Amino acid sequence: MKRKKTFNIILIALAVVVIGIAGYTFHYYSSDSYLVLKGNSSDTVGLNGVYSDPGATAVLHGRDVSDQVKVSGKIDTETPGKYKLSYKAGNFTMQRTVTVLDEMDPVIQLKGEDDVTIKLGDEYKDPGFSATDSQGNDLTAQVEVDEADLNKAGNQKIRYTVSDAEGKTTQVSRTVKVEPNTEYETSGLPICMYHYVYDENDIPSDVNANYISKEDLSEELDWLIQEGYYFPTWQEVRDYVDGKLLLPEKSIVITFDDGAYSFLDNGIPVLEKYKVPATSFVITSHDGKKKLATEKYQSEYVQYESHSHDMHRGGGNIGHGGIMTVISHDDGVADLKKSIEIVGSGEAFAYPFGDTNDNTRSIVEDAGFLCAMTTTQGRAKPGDDPLMLPRQRMSRNQSMDAFKAMVSPF
Repeated sequence: MKRKKTFNIILIALAVVVIGIAGYTFHYYSSDSYLVLKGNSSDTVGLNGVYSDPGATAVLHGRDVSDQVKVSGKIDTETPGKYKLSYKAGNFTMQRTVTVLDEMDPVIQLKGEDDVTIKLGDEYKDPGFSATDSQGNDLTAQVEVDEADLNKAGNQKIRYTVSDAEGKTTQVSRTVKVEPNTEYETSGLPICMYHYVYDENDIPSDVNANYISKEDLSEELDWLIQEGYYFPTWQEVRDYVDGKLLLPEKSIVITFDDGAYSFLDNGIPVLEKYKVPATSFVITSHDGKKKLATEKYQSEYVQYESHSHDMHRGGGNIGHGGIMTVISHDDGVADLKKSIEIVGSGEAFAYPFGDTNDNTRSIVEDAGFLCAMTTTQGRAKPGDDPLMLPRQRMSRNQSMDAFKAMVSPF
């Protein structure tokens, strides 16, 4: 009996301790941890209004964690109705109700159609707009217009924003559908074809017209930078010839065929000096893996692409006699897939020797390239076949005047 009484006393004591701890914990959490909304728990915003969430203040265990509050929910100010925003910090949750009204405040009215269609390259003339606050005061002069990028095909948005004296803001948009177009006037895009680079203090014994000294290359790149030339990506080149993108008139692409050591050793430092991006078309069977694994040849200014794996050799009867014109379709695709695996990209291709026919184009298309380069002289233009693009051949000892003539807008 006495043992049982002792046991009960122990149980009671433990219960008191547990209750005490629980009470302290409750007090600690309730006093040192909380989540409080800033502003009101319910708010309103006008139709097409710009809603700025006041946020919330959160403290957990005495530490301010307001920047860690998770907010969920979305407000569509283009559709009237009630929306909820949920705030969470630790085990605390709060909600705010935001009502989107069925009228704008302030009001922006667009003139003309809400949706406009133009062709890429056509001049866009805005139909106009007006704006007033809730008191009828004219705010038209205060409207800020965020113009869309009309240099790209697709549905683009022009946004009109105005705020009244109370800080309430309305934003509306007009959709401009830009249709692809290949018929506008343009000077075309020069894609420069270089090969080998040498030092004038160490001229190779086999130097020929396909070489350029690093001194001449430096002069040309320096001029491009001084003139503010733009260097598009291969995706941009593809969109340009497909009539889906306008490029700045001063645009240029720099390429080096073969991936020779002379370019890697002498050309890359020049590109890095002037921060000019270029593409090196590599014959991957010619030490391709070794070259691309060499750290000093890895540069943010050099993109390696395919010049085939092992099709830069004889065996054909077109042009320079390259084998690609007569190789089987499956073997050709397999060769290009291997080269893509080695260089790590399949955006652009340069035909070996510049030899092309229907067979070579079909192989390149089925290998999945965005663009392919020939050696045909000329500039790429909208409407050109993206897998048969011309280039501007760069030659040894060409004058700066000759270079400028080949790459400058007409």
